[in-house]
Amino acid sequence: MLDLKEILTTLRNNNVHFVLIGGQAAVIQGSAYLTRDVDICYARDKENLENIVRALAPFHPYLRGAPKDLPFIFDAKTLHLGLNFTFSTDIGDIDLIGEVKGIGNYNDVLNYSETLEIYEMPCDVLKIEGLIRSKKAVGRQKDQIHVKELEALREIRKQHEEKKNI
Repeated sequence: MLDLKEILTTLRNNNVHFVLIGGQAAVIQGSAYLTRDVDICYARDKENLENIVRALAPFHPYLRGAPKDLPFIFDAKTLHLGLNFTFSTDIGDIDLIGEVKGIGNYNDVLNYSETLEIYEMPCDVLKIEGLIRSKKAVGRQKDQIHVKELEALREIRKQHEEKKNI
């Protein structure tokens, strides 16, 4: 079962540099989209990879969908050698994304994010514009409806801002 609060608290407490992206970011931005995992774009420097391992190792991350007998070592070296990972953990499914299609790496994603309070802690979250950009770049059929909803949310916010400035 997904425990977003536990995941975000654990990452923050272990000084992991990340941006919340994907479905959870969309929900925080006002979407009605439901998702069962947490997607984060993470910094890929050595220290951050070690922080990720320290944060998530107690929750037994394992490659989602992989056979249970497949040998897998969850360490900084493994994360360095890969880019995007989909993990099942004791606190929910977590996707570590090293590069977001349509945007780029962690530093690029930061340019499309904003810091919001989630569970009384600051968290970098992908803005609606970044969500739209990444969903369009991926181009999956299932994302097209979600893009329309995000575009509508963007328009509502724009109209709200215009009314505030009158």
